[in-house]
Amino acid sequence: MKLSEIAKRFDGELYRVKEDTDIKGLKSLSSAKKGDISFIADRKYIDDAKNTSASAVLTSEKLDIDVPQIIVKNPQTVFYQLIELLFPEKERTGISEKSSISGDVKIGKDVYIGDFSVIEDGVEIGDNVKIYPNCYIGSNVKIGNNTVIYPNVTIYKDTEIGKNVIIHSGAVIAADGFGYYKEKGIHKKIKHIGKVVIEDNVEIGANTTIDRAMVDETVIKRGTKIDNLVMIAHNCCVGENTILVSQVGIAGSSKVGNNVILAGQVGVADHITIGDNVIVTAKSGVGKDLEPNKVYGSGIQAIEWSKWKKVLFYLYKLPEIIKKLK
Repeated sequence: MKLSEIAKRFDGELYRVKEDTDIKGLKSLSSAKKGDISFIADRKYIDDAKNTSASAVLTSEKLDIDVPQIIVKNPQTVFYQLIELLFPEKERTGISEKSSISGDVKIGKDVYIGDFSVIEDGVEIGDNVKIYPNCYIGSNVKIGNNTVIYPNVTIYKDTEIGKNVIIHSGAVIAADGFGYYKEKGIHKKIKHIGKVVIEDNVEIGANTTIDRAMVDETVIKRGTKIDNLVMIAHNCCVGENTILVSQVGIAGSSKVGNNVILAGQVGVADHITIGDNVIVTAKSGVGKDLEPNKVYGSGIQAIEWSKWKKVLFYLYKLPEIIKKLK
């Protein structure tokens, strides 16, 4: 795509452009070569831009550097959109003869089902859905239009998946929740007969697990994005446009509000309610309800080991010290 085409498409202005170069790649400022375009999101990267080998940079203002520039309102967003334009996904349609599909499955238009995928009775698949090889779709699952399910995903029975959902490899949706009761000293399994509901425009990362509710629903609401290796237990409800970063764990029957961010390795105890617009910093444990519109955190950052041993020494002595102070 020519620089002039990029500028026209994104309502940009060409600056210091001597040649209408054909852009074939997108790279960072440090790794870009001729034929690549990069972007500057902050003036602190101007020195990097001066030394870049990129054929052009996207920027929000005219810069006094000898590099061709396209001036746009939001360079970073334009860069992301260019990735989609220059590197589109390969169009896949057709149903593999090596897949196993029950007789009463409803399949929409332009659907792709890859080799060795298994589709059970009563499944409904919307238009333009992509199901990659080695997936298992259990009975009575409903999948909305334009959803993409990558290889080796397992979706248990009765799950409802909305439109424009992305589920990455290895995810397991609607396995039984972790529930047992004791009878005569023995742990007995509690049968889970609820389901999982994934609303529109949700993304679920690789090897993430979302458990089936015991009798009701585990719900992931529209627009929420879930990273790899996240665990969401039975009967949970995760609100709209929420971000769950890698290794977050949410115990059963908890409710997470809208526009929440749980950073990496946050652990949430069972039956907790987290209000809207909350941010919880990495490695924090949430053991009680959190009020909306606040930032919470309890993770301790790494410090030099000998200093930490001294801290622990005094930490263990705190009860004794407090007793003396009284």
